[in-house]
Amino acid sequence: MKKGFTIVELLAVIVILAIVVLIGGNSVINVLNRTRAETTKEMQENVKEAALTYAYENVHIKTCSKEFSKEMYVDNNIANLNQPENASCIAKIKVETLKKEGLFEDKQNHCLEEDTVVIYRYVDEFGNSEYKAYTSDTTCSK
Repeated sequence: MKKGFTIVELLAVIVILAIVVLIGGNSVINVLNRTRAETTKEMQENVKEAALTYAYENVHIKTCSKEFSKEMYVDNNIANLNQPENASCIAKIKVETLKKEGLFEDKQNHCLEEDTVVIYRYVDEFGNSEYKAYTSDTTCSK
């Protein structure tokens, strides 16, 4: 009597292992994608904070066009703008500048040197104003 596995048994084991690998592979890919998205969001928040700090210390206010204000209003990332005319631009600050000033560190190189943060002043209907930072979805998403 011969001992061992038949070809059908071996094929069944291989199919089961392939299914397990596919399920595990998809889970790993989903975790990696979620981690990448969280990292991008965190880097965008960090670069916004650095840009606001830089703007408070170094930038002089200049007015932007109404077209820019409308663009900021239409963008879904700026939910607080209730009137397009309420936003006015202060500055566009590059990541390169923030790194040189020591306000932002990017050891993993998620951000491009030419990535830009827009600093703008938001004025509500009561005349209260505050400075805010805006980045596009592609900022620091490398």
